[in-house]
Amino acid sequence: MDDLDKIQEKALKDIEKAADEGALKSLKIEYLGRKGRLTKILRELKNIAAGERVSIGEKANLLRQKLEENFSKKEKLLKARTKKTVLSEEKIDITLPGKKMLVGHLHPLTKIRNEAEEIFTAFGFAIAEGPEMETEHYNFDALNIPADHPARQMQDTFWIKNPKTKEKFLLRTHTSPVQIRYMEYHQPPIRIIAPGRVFRYEATDATHETQFYQLEGLMVDKKTNLANLKAIIKIFLREFFGGKNIEIRFRPSYFPFVKPGVEVDMKFNGKWMEIAGAGMVHPKVLEGVKLDSRVYQGFAFGVGLDRIAMMKYKIPDVRFFYANDIRFLKQF
Repeated sequence: MDDLDKIQEKALKDIEKAADEGALKSLKIEYLGRKGRLTKILRELKNIAAGERVSIGEKANLLRQKLEENFSKKEKLLKARTKKTVLSEEKIDITLPGKKMLVGHLHPLTKIRNEAEEIFTAFGFAIAEGPEMETEHYNFDALNIPADHPARQMQDTFWIKNPKTKEKFLLRTHTSPVQIRYMEYHQPPIRIIAPGRVFRYEATDATHETQFYQLEGLMVDKKTNLANLKAIIKIFLREFFGGKNIEIRFRPSYFPFVKPGVEVDMKFNGKWMEIAGAGMVHPKVLEGVKLDSRVYQGFAFGVGLDRIAMMKYKIPDVRFFYANDIRFLKQF
């Protein structure tokens, strides 16, 4: 009987002091578990004289019931306290304005390309594409670029070793091969643009990269001329830069695949800036794709998308486009 009184006194005090649910669970095991203090007394009843067994057993069972009730009350109290604490710490003020979610968006060069494509398709130009890894034939030979031309040397071209074939492969240095591939399977009138990534083996700086994007255009028909070329380029630049009065000029230049060749300059912020290379398609290029140069003539031009993107967005360094700095990219 004395042991039961001591267990009751001690257990009730311990239950009252329990600070959390973990501590309370440990106490319940200590007193009411399979090897608990009260459980041991109940198991020892068989060893007590019959006269005392009934009274001790009755008192032990009443104590067990009382302790279970106290454990239950304390558990509910601790759970309510925990819930209140959690609700207080995780309280959300629904009157506060929501946080703006960051969403994906297009890369600035992709936006520029899409915009340029929209302008040219409105003129009636089709979009043509080709492989970034090209053969020497399409990248040089078919474009009337001589074997001894500097562009074929290592300083300008990424050549790809392929011991399984005699044909030489490279990363294309311009998108002009797309024009050759297109003319092989289409008859005039031809009106296409060929946007895409190109590669040059050269040192990088604020205005040069080993990879960049070009947009080349080709128009072949019986009566195309430099006046048509000038009009097309001028309208494109006017639409692209949103200006009503775009000034451009042609300067004589040399490109193996056009004759005559010209550099196209545009007046930008009061200064003349080179914007494109262009010219009338060389007769040898037309003959190479089995088009009669006495019947057909055409013009071609190439614009650097990175360059006009820098001009439009006032970007000082072309390398920003390829650094993957989210601080730069998220502005677009």
